[in-house]
Amino acid sequence: MPLKPHYQRTRADVAALTRDARPGDRLYTLSGEFVVADNTSAIGGGHMVRPANTPAGDGSISLAQLLSRTGGIFTQPC
Repeated sequence: MPLKPHYQRTRADVAALTRDARPGDRLYTLSGEFVVADNTSAIGGGHMVRPANTPAGDGSISLAQLLSRTGGIFTQPC
């Protein structure tokens, strides 16, 4: 499914974002821009993300952790 414009810190949105995000997708928070990486989380199985200004490679935080820490993720620049 295509990404929704905004994901909130709810169980339903965590599940939807984990299901819909694909490697290379850009995600935006109020604190920065992130890119979905190819590697997946060992715990939740969802993709990992990395800050957009870092070199390409493995992600450093899971999608669920990013959503939990930031409170909201946008799929278009804020």
